[in-house]
Amino acid sequence: MPRARKSGGSELIVTEVPKGRTDTAIVITISKEELQKYIDREKTHFFRTNAWNENVKKVWIYVKDPVKCITHVAMVGPLRAKSELGPLGKSSVAFNSGILNNGRQKYKAAYEITSISKLSREMEFMHIISRGYSKPTANGNVYADSVMSKELDGVDLQKIF
Repeated sequence: MPRARKSGGSELIVTEVPKGRTDTAIVITISKEELQKYIDREKTHFFRTNAWNENVKKVWIYVKDPVKCITHVAMVGPLRAKSELGPLGKSSVAFNSGILNNGRQKYKAAYEITSISKLSREMEFMHIISRGYSKPTANGNVYADSVMSKELDGVDLQKIF
């Protein structure tokens, strides 16, 4: 599976969209606890080490063990680089100053979450595998398969905010 190129230093590198994937949707993998922080608005941005394609507006949320399903979808605003976030919140201040890194490479890209909806029918890991869709990565993100994204677009949503 093609992986995003890692950026060196402070440069912002936009990840390439592999063949057969949509350039408008990403699948991210997070824990059930982290998802709840987004739903409760304790966390308001997705922070990444590399920027997504500028067309990405939809983030399918895959919840890892023990859930193992795509359960929610978030809509995101445009890319914000270091120093472009407002002064509110611990994470925004840390991101703007370049020290937000969660123990890994420094985050260089931020996407504000404008809404989150719950899928009426979750997409289970075994369904993803049986259809040949790209597997969600352990703690990262992949561009969504075009066919998978169309299938998910057909699922009814319950808007949370």
